[in-house]
Amino acid sequence: MGIARRISAPLENSLPPRWVQVWVEAGREGRIFTYAAPSPLDLAAGDLVTLRLRGRHQIGLVVETLAAPPPDLDPAVIQPVQGLHQAAAVDPHWQGLLQDVARQCHTSLFRTLKTALPPGWLGHRPERAHGLPRTQLWLELLESSLPLTSRQRELTERLRASAGSAAPQSTITSWGFSRSLVQALVAKGWLRSSRRLLDSGGSAAPAAEPPRRLNPEQERALEQILGSTGQQEFLLWGVTGAGKTEVYLQAAADCLASGRSVLMLTPEIGLIPQLLDRCRARFSGRLVEFHSGLTERERITAWRRCLQAGSTEPLIAVGTRSAVFLPLAPLGLIVLDEEHDRSYKQDSPMPCYHARDVARLRCRASGARLLLGSATPSLETWLACRRPLQPITLLRLSRRISGQDAAPVRVVDLRQELAEGHRRLISRALMQRMEGLQDRGEQAVVLVPRRGYSSFLSCRSCGEVVQCPHCDVSLTVHRLRDGSQTLRCHWCGHRQPLTDRCGSCGSTAFKPFGAGTQRVMEQLEQELTGLRLLRFDRDSTRGRDGHRRLLARFAAGEADVLVGTQMLAKGMDLPRVTLAAVLAADGLLHRPDLRASEHCLQLLLQLAGRAGRGERPGEVIVQTYLPDHPVIQHLIDGRYDAFLDEELHLRRQAGLVPFSRACLLRLAGPSGATTATAAAALAEQLRPRIEQAGWQLIGPAPAAVARVAGRYRWQLLLHGPADAGLPLPPEADLRAGLARSVSLSIDPDPIEL
Repeated sequence: MGIARRISAPLENSLPPRWVQVWVEAGREGRIFTYAAPSPLDLAAGDLVTLRLRGRHQIGLVVETLAAPPPDLDPAVIQPVQGLHQAAAVDPHWQGLLQDVARQCHTSLFRTLKTALPPGWLGHRPERAHGLPRTQLWLELLESSLPLTSRQRELTERLRASAGSAAPQSTITSWGFSRSLVQALVAKGWLRSSRRLLDSGGSAAPAAEPPRRLNPEQERALEQILGSTGQQEFLLWGVTGAGKTEVYLQAAADCLASGRSVLMLTPEIGLIPQLLDRCRARFSGRLVEFHSGLTERERITAWRRCLQAGSTEPLIAVGTRSAVFLPLAPLGLIVLDEEHDRSYKQDSPMPCYHARDVARLRCRASGARLLLGSATPSLETWLACRRPLQPITLLRLSRRISGQDAAPVRVVDLRQELAEGHRRLISRALMQRMEGLQDRGEQAVVLVPRRGYSSFLSCRSCGEVVQCPHCDVSLTVHRLRDGSQTLRCHWCGHRQPLTDRCGSCGSTAFKPFGAGTQRVMEQLEQELTGLRLLRFDRDSTRGRDGHRRLLARFAAGEADVLVGTQMLAKGMDLPRVTLAAVLAADGLLHRPDLRASEHCLQLLLQLAGRAGRGERPGEVIVQTYLPDHPVIQHLIDGRYDAFLDEELHLRRQAGLVPFSRACLLRLAGPSGATTATAAAALAEQLRPRIEQAGWQLIGPAPAAVARVAGRYRWQLLLHGPADAGLPLPPEADLRAGLARSVSLSIDPDPIEL
């Protein structure tokens, strides 16, 4: 049964179908009900209809039309559809894609449909069209000889860091600049105002920026991409700062010129602003933005625009993982920037898909090209480039556009620091390097593995660690704006006041251990007075456009040092940054995960790539207690391909992923005993089938974090031959024997093992 299939053969009497199968959200999966179609309605699969179910008005999706009612139903008791809510709400081209994703992720078609559609789509009423186009006042930076005040100069510097040296007036006022200050700059000839049409993301569309001149390596890469015929996959492996984005944009421009749309994905919302600004400057009003940072209505509007566009209005869509399902047709190119990033994988709720796999399915169906880009490609992608049949074509960009060499790495041995009596968070070498930043007009980025103030709070008398009451993790100490402290769980969001007495022994000898971004900020403020600091983590970038506003402030020179978590290392192009530092690399090295070394080196190399992207050379400082660790040594020599080859050799010898395949079954429930019993019963049910297929079943065992938000978690690990299908019965059969309170999630090819 196809979700969006219109009946191709006419009915015998050439009249509209009299009955329809309608999917309605009910229960975990939704249910299909049969309804009568009143004669005036010409319904087809993919239409949204209004109906009554159990006395309530609901919206359902027509999944099939029928010439006769099912034999087990009396036509006289079948309720009629009340009306057509929206015709062709689901793109017919989706049918094969969603079926393939559901099959690949071992889940139901309807669960996949619900994941693929934007939130609220099945219940959304179309907005009334407005006749007049919406415009917005923009301000563009010019050059003038008239003098500026310090505040006026600050605004011009901020604009100079923006794409096209221009921004909407609403954005400028959100930066804290008054309208009178703007008007004064217009009068001095430093700014020019103009009205621009709004694009689908609510931003004005400036005049198209011309493409930049490519260097020989970029030209060769682009020629191979554009010279390919039909569906083909490429890995654009370029060192940080090598100009991968410009290759993306020029490949996209060629695709749009041929009348086909482009989908450009990035792993996190924090990377959206820079990519969006580049695309907006180049492609004007053709841009569509789609990610979870938008409101429900904005995502539905973007979805509708993609659905209505075709070869007459090819679009370029920019978004995060969920944007891979946007109904763009005809589709000519999909770009996955930072293809190695684990954020492309959804591990809950089901379907547990990887955006790279869905992109491949879309490209095969549409004949589109797939362009994977990274400075640190994943092991799986590198292996695909090395195989004899070579399903992925490798394109290399080995030099930075600026001409600068990769920043040298300096390792600070914290054991030696400790032996010499230096017990502070920031080493002497890093402190000395940061002291002259302001005088030199340079900036630094400092990576801290955790946000908050301290990793955990512990009693020095008995060793008790304050735990979350709902999760099996310690609470993190956070400092509030008024200077007070609170405890917070980073898994379920639980908060509670900072305790001053141990609940186990009654001692008041509490001490915070470990350091988060807040504590590092405090230490830097105490040690380096006058140094201007900004914090870049999930707490400081909340709200709409939080990432963009904070990065714009840093790019405009409002701070000398940006202290942040892992999002700091990804995709930012800040030419004044000459120093990149890691305070505690050891916390990244010791994760209990098969891919820990790979992910750690990727992160450190990405961070190192933030330094020295402009005219001045950069430097990287890494603080660690393990300077001889293989990951640190590969970071120093910068030979990521050598690391990949060594890792592949070790994985091949051990028969591990990607030379085998894994699947994780996760169970969760409010009762620890019930969940453990369900996991054991499921293991016994599956073991004969798994072993007969030549696979191995490991477990059941508690998850690494055994309780989250009051739900106990168990898991089973399946391990088998590479490229083999999962030896599992249908999802419904797996769930049949479980207690209603226990949930089950099937994660094929999990990222964390």
